[in-house]
Amino acid sequence: MATLMHLIKMWIAAALAMLRVTFSRLLLGPTLPSWTWRTEWAVAGARAIIAVAAERPDDAVTKQFGRLVRAPVPPSLRSSVRVRRVKLATSTADRYIRLHDPLDAATLLYFHGGGYIFGNPGTHRQFIAHLVDATRTTAYAPPYRLAPEFRFPAAVQDALASYRALLDRGIDPSSLIVCGDSAGGGLAMATLHRARRMGIPLPGGVILFSPYLDLRHTAYTIPINAGTDYLPLAELSQPNHRYASPEQLDDPEVSPLRADLTGFPRMLIFAGGAEMILDDAVRLKANADAAGVDATLIIEPEMMHVWPAIVPWQEASHRTMVQCGKWIGEGVRKTR
Repeated sequence: MATLMHLIKMWIAAALAMLRVTFSRLLLGPTLPSWTWRTEWAVAGARAIIAVAAERPDDAVTKQFGRLVRAPVPPSLRSSVRVRRVKLATSTADRYIRLHDPLDAATLLYFHGGGYIFGNPGTHRQFIAHLVDATRTTAYAPPYRLAPEFRFPAAVQDALASYRALLDRGIDPSSLIVCGDSAGGGLAMATLHRARRMGIPLPGGVILFSPYLDLRHTAYTIPINAGTDYLPLAELSQPNHRYASPEQLDDPEVSPLRADLTGFPRMLIFAGGAEMILDDAVRLKANADAAGVDATLIIEPEMMHVWPAIVPWQEASHRTMVQCGKWIGEGVRKTR
């Protein structure tokens, strides 16, 4: 009964938030000039649902939903992108194949976001399908163990196992691009750090969408952009102790902003100008420059956390997909 009431509370909170933002926009105009009506409702609804979910972070039904949900491939892509479940290391991953005119020279390894506590590869199917279609690549999206049941380093161990499984399949590391959004972006960086430490060949590149890189939550943009993002301010106002213990928060595989990036591959980093952890991406770019790593940072003005997945209809989301395709294509040409 408590879980049912919690779910009803989420629905009511989202409905009220969308109603409030409707009246606000009618009276005062859009929250940010580029935001459409759909964007206003999406951000308001997501903020309300996440805030209520944070009140019961260990709710069994919510967590089980996050583990099992499988979003469908968008109707517009069903004739061009196919998803199959395949064995990868000790888990079952989503494999994406572009059916028409694939580039065939690059493979993506994608780690989903969710704060290390929520989600599975299926929650990101629509976004990854768009990414595969735009970049003309093949992609693998594996699961990894989630906190608080499985704390650090379980997720990094699982991610590295998936990476090594692709290398064992004969995929050339120079043609492999490791990707991730939010916590998945942090996990991508942690995986490369561990691979380098173990002497495993590094991939040809990394693409990060709004990477979550500092679990101490020291980004100055957290309070500044709280009104234009959907992440929970209360959760980001204190360190993340659900994923790692206090003494582990400065480990470079927990908070990759603490990592020495020497020898890392080229990076493409996306961040929203209106998102709360914008400063994580800015600091990562500075660290990459200091280490001599070829890193490109693209900040989309007025966009929130992981906007290509949250508001795919925005022009900024379309630009992001085009930029990914161009960046991967340039890298492929350089290796030929």
